[in-house]
Amino acid sequence: MAVPGMAQAAAPDAPQAPGLAQAAQTWAFEIPAQDLAAALLAYAQATGIQVVFKSADLAGLATTGLKGEMTAESGLRLLLAQSDLTYEFASASSVVVRPLPRTATGEDGAVTLEGITVEGYRNITSYLPTEGYVSYYSVAATKSDTPVVETPQSISTVGRDEMDDRNVKTVAEAMRYTAGVTVDSYGVDPRGFDTIKIRGFDSVTTGSFRDGLRMDGNFFALYTTEPYGIERVDMMRGPSGALYGQAEAGGVIDRTTKRPRADMRQELRVDGGSWETLQGAFDLGGAITEDESLLFRLTGLGRTAHTEFDYNDGSHQNNDRLYFAPALTWNPDHDTSFTLLADYMNDHRPTAFGTLATEEVRTGVVAGEPGFDEFHQEQFALGYDFRHRFNDLLEFRQKARYIYVDVDYQGVSTEGFDPATGTIVRSVWSAPDTVHQGVIDNQLESRFELGPTFHVALFGLDYSHSVDTFSYHYGPADPLNINNIVYTGATVPEPYQRTEQTLQQAGAYLQDQITIYDNWILTLGGRFSYVRQETEDRFTHTSETKNDNAFTGRAGVTYLFDNGLAPYVSYTQGFTPQNGTTREGETFVPEESEQYEIGLKYEPKDFNALFTVAAFQLTKTDVLTVDPDDLFSSVQTGEVRTRGVELETKATLMEGLDLAASYTFLDAKVTESNDEDLGKRPVNVPEHSAAAWLKYTFQDGLLEGLGIGGGLRYVGPTYNDLANDSENSSYLLVDAALDYDLNENLSFQVNANNLFDREYVTICNSGSCYYGTGLRVLAGMSYRW
Repeated sequence: MAVPGMAQAAAPDAPQAPGLAQAAQTWAFEIPAQDLAAALLAYAQATGIQVVFKSADLAGLATTGLKGEMTAESGLRLLLAQSDLTYEFASASSVVVRPLPRTATGEDGAVTLEGITVEGYRNITSYLPTEGYVSYYSVAATKSDTPVVETPQSISTVGRDEMDDRNVKTVAEAMRYTAGVTVDSYGVDPRGFDTIKIRGFDSVTTGSFRDGLRMDGNFFALYTTEPYGIERVDMMRGPSGALYGQAEAGGVIDRTTKRPRADMRQELRVDGGSWETLQGAFDLGGAITEDESLLFRLTGLGRTAHTEFDYNDGSHQNNDRLYFAPALTWNPDHDTSFTLLADYMNDHRPTAFGTLATEEVRTGVVAGEPGFDEFHQEQFALGYDFRHRFNDLLEFRQKARYIYVDVDYQGVSTEGFDPATGTIVRSVWSAPDTVHQGVIDNQLESRFELGPTFHVALFGLDYSHSVDTFSYHYGPADPLNINNIVYTGATVPEPYQRTEQTLQQAGAYLQDQITIYDNWILTLGGRFSYVRQETEDRFTHTSETKNDNAFTGRAGVTYLFDNGLAPYVSYTQGFTPQNGTTREGETFVPEESEQYEIGLKYEPKDFNALFTVAAFQLTKTDVLTVDPDDLFSSVQTGEVRTRGVELETKATLMEGLDLAASYTFLDAKVTESNDEDLGKRPVNVPEHSAAAWLKYTFQDGLLEGLGIGGGLRYVGPTYNDLANDSENSSYLLVDAALDYDLNENLSFQVNANNLFDREYVTICNSGSCYYGTGLRVLAGMSYRW
């Protein structure tokens, strides 16, 4: 039973965890999102454990609910995950819930409060699964476990439940319903790149992170993320130089790897559908030892598939993947954790973006060469996440990772097309590319009170070293005629470019999140970054070295109202180094960016939801533009400005009804330039976009366990060229989902993307138009236990 009010029993001499039998026992929880006190009452009724708490400590607090089979302690931990509360088992059948003390520490580093000793490692909530669609915490914007409403910057999270409901196959697909985002810039991009624009700026290279660590990539060797292997995707909008160093102006995207958990459910899954897709996956793990100090997780996936477009002789394009990701966590004591993370992927992907199309005609011809076109990528990563809490005031964290990416990319592509004769002029090329990267991030975090203020101070040092070895081969290929298609084969020509680029990045950063009188939160941060880039021409054995450094900062203020409203205002800076020199031989300086943002976040107290609205102005300066005195050279006098409004909602509107919705208005303009784009809208950036996904699962009656979901995605008109002379039409796409839980273990699912097979163009350039993905239907079956 739950006992509100003061705990009456004296505390034991030493803290006790649940007994061994109880620790091993599991319960099937079905606690909906509700007031936290009511949820604890439901928890007590389900487990028979007496829960003792003060009603005042829980006033105004809510929980996202609890669903699934797990131990009593794991369930309680998840119920309290989004609060500043902790717990201590006084006996095997009773537990005390109290506010997390901030400064009171004993000689041994344990926290003592009114005779109750509170111990236990402070878990990073942002690494835990998101219950439903709403995530209340995010590590991406602050590198600390900070509630979203306390962060003075626009953040979005797509969690595991939402990704599963939509059965996403790329990170770009995961972000389709997120505000401020444009995905699939080149339509059916077979290479698997996560081409995502944030607030009008590309993020595919310098804005790509995993577990808070940079993922360097250049040319074609970009690390690919398998969505089944991640727990969530976090996006921080706007310049991020104060924490991450060099990154594109629009923002960063951070993927969180699945980690071992003692209470996780096991899963086996199989999918099949459009384009002869057949995929199997597994996600297994749990405790190795009885005391749960050693945990493991094994995640894997295998896929064989073709693509939407076959060659005209009937040959298929393959889209095959093998993925395996083991993980191991060791918790030697309550204050120390070490997690080892690894993954391996081997892909055989297609190269054709679709059938040849221009602004006048779509031919239905795949203009490559079967048997020659190839995109083979093999990649491997090994890293760790170590953290140790010295006491309640001080914690040290260190993350490190090594990645290797090897790409063999070759194909035959279109150089020109004559509609009158039907002749396609083609070229043959090859671009083998290899990347090695090592990266490490050290963080020291202190939480302490000083007068009327409470501080979360963070100091960090990070370093990244990557080597990219690239060569480019290019030559003419036999022409093709659409009236008589005869593929002739191709061979790899001699290389005309061979380079090796070494990139070193180091930074020192400091951040302080200051809570003043419980309601005001002041966030201040700054970073000094050093970037060294050396490019070697492997033909001439000559090299060019470029050194850049920059200081970037951030400042923000948030006010927390008792009703869940949190208005904020912020200023952030960023920078991105540039390659090349002026015609006088002067090295280009980094592009700089700054953003002013004002917003409002609302976290209701009586149901599971997060509403956000943000207005911003983002400016990037020192942009390369043509030199007016030498049209073959560039100068850094360009400027691009985007400003707009974003609205986003993630909510469980009622039990079983989940919503993800967004709207973006983006006024983007090239404000300074020596080219024809002056005063124009940047290419492939819509002014208006909106999306909404709604899913309902019946909770009782004859239809209990049946889930029905649907979504709309609208993208407004975009321009294809700098002068804004060529425009793509807007488009509206429909997605749908149907799933059924036959019992607590077995479930079935069907998803359809672009349900009505709408034909739409994402961009036309260099004489070709790129169409979006047509109707894709996938059916799946999962067995969980």
